[in-house]
Amino acid sequence: MVKPTQIKNGTPPIADVRVSQHLDHLVITPRNRSNNNAVLVALKEAVPSAVLKRSAGGLSVFTEDSAELLRASPSIDLRWRPEAVRFAQNRQRVRSAHDSIRKEVETLLTSDRATAERYINDIDNLNVLDDHQCTNVAAMTLPGGFGLCIFDEQGTGKTVTLIFAFDTLVQRDEIDMALIIAPKSMIPEWPRDFATFKGDLYTTALVTGSKRQKRSAIGSGADVLVTNFESAISMEAEFAALLRSHSGRAMLVIDESFYVKNLDAQRTQAIRRLRELSGRAFVLCGTPAPNSPHDLIQQFGIVDMGLTFRGVQIPEDREKARPVVQAAINKKGIFVRHLKSEVLPNLPPKSFQQVSVPLQPNQYALYQELSAELIQDLELTDEPMFRRQLTSFLARRSALLQICSNPSPVVPGYSETPAKLLALDSLLDELILKRGEKIVLWSFYTASLEAIVRRFGRFNPVRYDGSVTDVSARREAVRRFQEDDQTMLFVGNPAAAGAGLTLHRSRFAIYESMSNQAAHYLQSLDRIHRRGQAREVQYLILLAENTLEEKEYQRLLHKQRAAGDLLGDPTGESVSRQSMLLDLLSKWRSPVVAEQLNP
Repeated sequence: MVKPTQIKNGTPPIADVRVSQHLDHLVITPRNRSNNNAVLVALKEAVPSAVLKRSAGGLSVFTEDSAELLRASPSIDLRWRPEAVRFAQNRQRVRSAHDSIRKEVETLLTSDRATAERYINDIDNLNVLDDHQCTNVAAMTLPGGFGLCIFDEQGTGKTVTLIFAFDTLVQRDEIDMALIIAPKSMIPEWPRDFATFKGDLYTTALVTGSKRQKRSAIGSGADVLVTNFESAISMEAEFAALLRSHSGRAMLVIDESFYVKNLDAQRTQAIRRLRELSGRAFVLCGTPAPNSPHDLIQQFGIVDMGLTFRGVQIPEDREKARPVVQAAINKKGIFVRHLKSEVLPNLPPKSFQQVSVPLQPNQYALYQELSAELIQDLELTDEPMFRRQLTSFLARRSALLQICSNPSPVVPGYSETPAKLLALDSLLDELILKRGEKIVLWSFYTASLEAIVRRFGRFNPVRYDGSVTDVSARREAVRRFQEDDQTMLFVGNPAAAGAGLTLHRSRFAIYESMSNQAAHYLQSLDRIHRRGQAREVQYLILLAENTLEEKEYQRLLHKQRAAGDLLGDPTGESVSRQSMLLDLLSKWRSPVVAEQLNP
């Protein structure tokens, strides 16, 4: 076997060490390709236990061997890039601390408040924290810790927990600053919450506006920077330079972390790179797995550098993946999870009522016509062809759901008053005019939101959806609904208004329509059922009779029930030609066509 030292008159070969694109292993590339075998031999001699794999870019060294390779002295000249050194050091740090930190977190979760307070007895004003928040702060600030997943149910005070953890770590001289990445709608809330609980102790800056304004905020020297996911991508270089200057003494916070779930997404990759430069990382989310068990993988990875799921083979099928993901979390995951029913027992009860709404004659005829066409096309399509045309089939299915709410965007010239608007006439008259109740009314469709605002102008509605882009206008809408006795109706889209809002002046929420995203639905439920609500809460779900809407809502309920098996809300079976066809046929009311399709 050729020895490396025998190459080029005794000159050791040179190889560059870099991090892979997905930050999941190191890549070692000889500068002279003819030295590939020599480099491989040298690495195996230096680190015999290492798993080395050839790839197009060089030799892959997986995470668990990276720290050992960094300490080794192979008989070749390894040129480590700075990010590769950090990669190895970070994973060694997490790996060495993981077991003890996990054990201490489990101890805290099964102990009383007094135990938690002993961990953080050097911090003032603990009396403002609930028992579970005190536990969370203790878990987040454990000496030698690297971060935590805070998956407490929405409405339990995750923001407060983070603020006190930040304060604790600053007072202990472990960190200097925090970078908080959040959805756009949540950004303005963070400075206000910091001021509420810590006064003027810390300066906060919003990284928003033009590129020049963002750069100014990043360079302002603020203790806390708050930005959105889009800016985390566009301003990554600036954020990275700032974090690098703090040499591991910065905290990275991802608010509503279910947005970070796709490994190939730009936001995920940018955040993973920023994580490498941060001493501790925290992800905050009440619904961390709204679509699939796979959603949890990247969230845990941000905190523990991928340790929880390292080496775990996860099936693509969601149902098969669920027990695998759950087993990995139970074995290695470091997280806290508190439910409102457990930690806020004094909240009033809530109830749900499904309201069946028969469609208008023309509306129902349109639904039947498009449904029949879709059924027939599905019958004539095999599964491979269905997969190739999946986008088209899903769009047609979505059009059916749109017709259940308001057909006008789907069928130009539609002039009939949609059935749900007529149903709202009587519902809102009863609740607002007769009972004097303020109402939160959710709808997924822009055309429906516009029609609702026009039709019910007598109730002085405020609107909160994607069309309202100005932050101050959104805040004013919430203020008016909460404080103005003449503003009786809040009209919003849960996709835009589902997180971070307090609308507890109302105890009634009506769903005119909803998306199929469980996160939007579950987040929106909490807007009226939260701290400060003193009356029983009621939810009215309007469902178009004998349509797909009934099936869609059952799917959302299934996701909600499945949350007990996993941290988030896993979906049921993935969509297939057969499942779509069965859904349509289950609500088909034409015996002639049904007989033709089911001989």
